[in-house]
Amino acid sequence: MAETSQKALQQQILIDDSNIPDWLLTEILQRLPVKHIFKFKCVSKRWFLLISDPFFARLYSTRINTSLSTSQPWNLLFRYLYEVRIVPSSMIDTRIALKQSQDFSSPGFSLNFLPYSKHDSPIKILASSNGLLLCCETFYWQKNYYICNPLIQQWIALPKPPKAIKSVAVGFICKDDHYEVIRFPTANYGPSSTLRLETFPSETGKWHCSIVNCPVMDYYIKTDSPVVHYNGSLHWLEFRHSKIITYDPHNGTNTRLHLMNLPDDRQSEHLSLLGVSRGRFRYFEVTDTCFGPRDLRVWVLSDNDAQRWCLEYRIKFSGSWIDEVNEFIPKDNFYIFPLALHPHEFDIVYLGYGGCLVSYNLGTRKLDVVHRNFYSHQLLAFVFSPWPTTIPQPFW
Repeated sequence: MAETSQKALQQQILIDDSNIPDWLLTEILQRLPVKHIFKFKCVSKRWFLLISDPFFARLYSTRINTSLSTSQPWNLLFRYLYEVRIVPSSMIDTRIALKQSQDFSSPGFSLNFLPYSKHDSPIKILASSNGLLLCCETFYWQKNYYICNPLIQQWIALPKPPKAIKSVAVGFICKDDHYEVIRFPTANYGPSSTLRLETFPSETGKWHCSIVNCPVMDYYIKTDSPVVHYNGSLHWLEFRHSKIITYDPHNGTNTRLHLMNLPDDRQSEHLSLLGVSRGRFRYFEVTDTCFGPRDLRVWVLSDNDAQRWCLEYRIKFSGSWIDEVNEFIPKDNFYIFPLALHPHEFDIVYLGYGGCLVSYNLGTRKLDVVHRNFYSHQLLAFVFSPWPTTIPQPFW
């Protein structure tokens, strides 16, 4: 009898919050991890209204930004695995490289809530913007695109593009309640001075096709380097002419694609990528040689209008590792390739080295192993907003 009474009392305590004023309940809720808050919307109508109020989102974001001072939560995500069969089954669903955020702390983080779940070829992460991910089922012949928020597991499927193209460069921009997906062929082998540009703005809910001026004939987009959103535009590395192709969503003419110069003194054409650290646009390369000393170089864009680059770091790998590293990673016999830039720390970069994902501090020359048995060359620095971005419900 006493046991029954205790259970009834516990249920009453859990359900009856009528004596708790709104301000106090708000103070309690805003201290919870964000992925749990969205689940608690289902507790009661009162909790749903409190959490859904825009004031609660502003309050939560302010508290997070204050506690974090200058940086938003982020993580490194594996974009996709190459189509190989030597990958252990335990790696197939692995999506996260750094388990440093409380919202990504649970084991087995994946995108399994999306409708596509082919076990031996998981869904591909193409780009991110404002806490959302753009995904696709395949790398080639892309047709089924998804936009999702992995924290609250909200997602939508986009209508299929009007034309099948074997390989496309894809971009994604999300601002406030609006988003846009952009795609165009990764290469132009002919003498044509125009190309087919496809855009999907959320305002219209349909694909728009236009023929635009090609910024350079015979171009080739570097597909293993993720697209970068900087200063309101999208940026892709162009391989054949060693340029950057940019897309300006605010230019409604047929010249929305432009060319941007890379640093004049760069050396690597293959082992390079673009990124943003603390709001600064950067270019990161490793000299592409398997033998002898290799250089790591990082430039920052010092003048956007003049396209002027400033060399920040130049480090020779030979002899630069600290002694502890030599115990488990040979120094001279492994291929080194750049993977990502830290979004909040200028000194930290991420490399593939000796079958491992490693972080390297450019200032202290300290190397740390982040992930062993590293099989993917594709990483994405995923910075999510303090309050999850919700995806507008589709009307198509």
